[in-house]
Amino acid sequence: MSAIAEGPSFHELEQLTDVMSSSPLDREIVFGTLRGIEQGLLEHARGLDRVGGLLDDQEKAARMSLAREDDRLRHEVSQLLRDVADIRREVNSNIDDDELRRQVASVLAGLRGHRDAEASLVLESVDTEVGSGD
Repeated sequence: MSAIAEGPSFHELEQLTDVMSSSPLDREIVFGTLRGIEQGLLEHARGLDRVGGLLDDQEKAARMSLAREDDRLRHEVSQLLRDVADIRREVNSNIDDDELRRQVASVLAGLRGHRDAEASLVLESVDTEVGSGD
C-alpha cells in the first residue's frame, strides 16, 4: 500500500456541510471552504499520480480486481476535482442559494462516497495481505 496525502479531510467536508446549512448563506465562506477542498483534492491527485495509486505494484499484480478499482478511484478523483472547481466558480455567479445548496450537496455526497470507496479498497487490500499466508 502506498502512502498518500489524505484530501479533502473529514473536517473540511463537515465544515462545508455546516456552512451550507447556515442561513443566510455566506458565499465568501463557501468559496474559501470549496477552495480548501479543491486544494486537498489536487494534492491527493498529485500524490496518487506520483506513486501510481493507493496500492503498490505487488498488490495490483496479486489482485486485478483491486487494481481496476484503484484505477477507477484515481479517475474519480480527477472528476471530483473538476466538479468542485466548477461549483467554486458558480459561488460568485447569479445562482440562487437553493440551487447552490443542491449542487454542493451532490458534490459532498460524491466526495464522501469516494472517501468510503478508497477506505474500502485499502481495507480489502490489507485483508488480502493478512490472509495471504493462511
